[in-house]
Amino acid sequence: MFHQLFIFAVIFSLTIADQDSCPNIILRTQWNGKKSISDNYLIPPLEYVIIHHTVTPECLTQSTCSSQMQNIQSYHMDSLDWHDIGYSFAIGGDGNVYEGVGWYKEGAHTYGYNKKGLGVAFIGNFQNKKASVEMISAAHKLIKCGKSEGYLRNDVKVLGALQVVNILSPGNELYNQIQKWPEWSSHA
Repeated sequence: MFHQLFIFAVIFSLTIADQDSCPNIILRTQWNGKKSISDNYLIPPLEYVIIHHTVTPECLTQSTCSSQMQNIQSYHMDSLDWHDIGYSFAIGGDGNVYEGVGWYKEGAHTYGYNKKGLGVAFIGNFQNKKASVEMISAAHKLIKCGKSEGYLRNDVKVLGALQVVNILSPGNELYNQIQKWPEWSSHA
């Protein structure tokens, strides 16, 4: 009996630990995302996480972040003629992670890196403003989750989009913040 209780306690604590390593992810169905036009699939574990900012208004509630995700998806699909929202995930000011194309589908976030990395966007403009502690914490949890679940390599490299394409994303302030992360790499 003691042995069975011990095994149950170990399994229960591992399940709780796994849940703690992943952030709260708001699924596409929860933010009312449209169905993608077509899908290309990734082969994990991926080598890179590319950080972006959306250069849209910030959001502080699930309702406003869901609206922002719908707006971003509409812009990507209707104005840019992409197959779906370009980002793998987006992080809202409410501290939630919003599923874009997710872990397994190729996004359209960073030319040359769409097949070998996730595109993670911070909702807002971080050129002259730092991302909140809640947003940074959600990003760290997402990366930790990706590693523990086998979606990302254990030696994954975090890059700012500006390191590999000629754009200002993720903004000066957020770029300064990610350079302090243990996974950040000065080169691809």
